[in-house]
Amino acid sequence: MQQQQHANYDLLAVFNDETKAETAETKLRNAGFGDDEVFRLGAEAVTGAQFREHGPNRDRSAIFLQTTRSGPNPVAVVALAILFGVILGALMFSIADFEVKTIPLFWGTLAGVVVGIIIGAIIGLRQRGRVRGAIGQDLSRVNTPIRSPEQGARTVVAVRLPDPDNISRKSKARAILLNNGGKIDRSVGG
Repeated sequence: MQQQQHANYDLLAVFNDETKAETAETKLRNAGFGDDEVFRLGAEAVTGAQFREHGPNRDRSAIFLQTTRSGPNPVAVVALAILFGVILGALMFSIADFEVKTIPLFWGTLAGVVVGIIIGAIIGLRQRGRVRGAIGQDLSRVNTPIRSPEQGARTVVAVRLPDPDNISRKSKARAILLNNGGKIDRSVGG
């Protein structure tokens, strides 16, 4: 029976709350739509509605909100490995030459260079690049899905036009409903 009722309407818009529906109804009446054209229905009047997303594609924003972190810079890894190799090699050379005479000079210096290269490479590989993406979007303003209104709430505004072929009048009603936050049910009207 509800589907037969929907066939009688030219436009049907669902709102998040009653105040938005009331505002849209008032604006429709102010725009010249009469009592025999504008109707307020309860939320339970709409079952199995099909909605089209109006405005810019909301999925596009997900691309701009993605963040990536670039990998380690190979030049920095090599530079740190060489730097630490030279520093630890020189340190081991001085320790082997001046402090501990039991360590052979060549092997001590070589061990310092090898350990320095390993430590420098590890430090270089652990350095991550800067974060790229999230170019200034405020994540708190990302669109949230429409919540379903409580049972019995009159959040649906229906429009029945005496002349459904009057495109400008139907477009005007659709614009008022959309601009006030309504979602148009595509299964209603033509």
